Amino acid sequence: MKTTLTRTFYRFLVCLLCGLCMSVVIPFACMMFASSMGLVTFADNAERQAKNLVPILTATPDVSDVYLPIGIKYLRLDRNYGSIDTNMNEEEKEKALAFAETGLIDAGGRTQFIFITRDDGYIVLQYVIGSQYLNAQCNKYLPSPEILLIALIIANSLGLCVYLTVHFARELRKELTPILEATKEIENHNLDFAIRHSRILEFENVVSSFDSMRNSLKESLEQQWRSEQAQREQIASLAHDLKTPLTVMQGNIDLLDETTLDEEQKLYLSYAMRSSEQMRRYIKMMIDISRTSCGYQLQMEDICFPEFWRHVISQAEIICRDKGIVIQQTQHALPKHITGDGVLLERALMNVVSNAVEHSPVDSPLYMDADGQGDHLNVCITDCGCGFSQEALKHAKERFYMADQSRGSELHYGMGLYIVDVIIKQHRGELLLSNSAETKGARVTIRLPR
Repeated sequence: MKTTLTRTFYRFLVCLLCGLCMSVVIPFACMMFASSMGLVTFADNAERQAKNLVPILTATPDVSDVYLPIGIKYLRLDRNYGSIDTNMNEEEKEKALAFAETGLIDAGGRTQFIFITRDDGYIVLQYVIGSQYLNAQCNKYLPSPEILLIALIIANSLGLCVYLTVHFARELRKELTPILEATKEIENHNLDFAIRHSRILEFENVVSSFDSMRNSLKESLEQQWRSEQAQREQIASLAHDLKTPLTVMQGNIDLLDETTLDEEQKLYLSYAMRSSEQMRRYIKMMIDISRTSCGYQLQMEDICFPEFWRHVISQAEIICRDKGIVIQQTQHALPKHITGDGVLLERALMNVVSNAVEHSPVDSPLYMDADGQGDHLNVCITDCGCGFSQEALKHAKERFYMADQSRGSELHYGMGLYIVDVIIKQHRGELLLSNSAETKGARVTIRLPR
């Protein structure tokens, strides 16, 4: 059955008011029951009993023969207000004597006095306004019945407020759950889920809005995905189609290069060769964009890592040879085998090495460290170049990022570390960028699960 927030809060208010009334009524009922059972007296009981004792104490020669109820004390005085006997303590005795002499009494206190004149002197009766326990020990060690009554009312009211607040908060949270679940699913990029409903109309309206938004977003993203997929396929097809005429053109350029040319022709031919190489790089970049956008197709295999590492070092030495860079490599606890796509992992490592070599000074060392200790295999490549800027540390793994001109490359077009990051993520690994405190150059760490 559907309801509204207003109705829910009205229900909370009614329950609260009824509960508060019961919190007051029940302690009073308990007090009345205790009075009827003879456990406590009524609030005016001591006053009534004290007034009933006045004619008795006036006429009775021996006061000790009169029974004094609980809560009533006396002070017997002679005609000169001298104390004869009493059952009061010293403080009570002083107050009673002051009342007998002056007739003044503390109006705000619970203790009251009655002055009785006898033939042989005076009697001052003291009684307490309020309920009393009929058991003397209870009067001594327990708070008065009125205080106990107030404490019970306060405790009941607080307990009721806490219970109703928790109960209604749990109900509202339960009705909010469909909204929270829908928000979580959309946050996790999952649009294919069945949304639950709420009994509260306002929440149900929000749920319906979420459902409409989910359907619209799903249709929009599917349309966008189909459009991007078509674009990637067109780019890939165009790149492969361009390779054929480029191959023909490159072949003709190579044939011209073998003929006898004058200086002007050689100059024009060099322009053509550079443009052809540039077109080849553009085509390669277009193919990489189309592949990385949809993810590489991994060919997972069992890789003998020590052999794979030696092969990577040998390939890196070839890349370093032109600049006279010497590789200094270390290895610790290398795993015997890892699972992955050997071709793509080699490509990722060679991309990092090529980038490091490009920004390393001539004849400088290049550090390549492999550490298999712990739960991950860490491959760290450190150069002696200028290092990453703070901006590059945040954005260098993004596609087409080239803002860091100090480490930019005309050969990579902002795709080098992006491609490495895509490959490593597909292997459930992580690409970490930092600067070395020792070499002041860039440090790129590839972490792969073992």
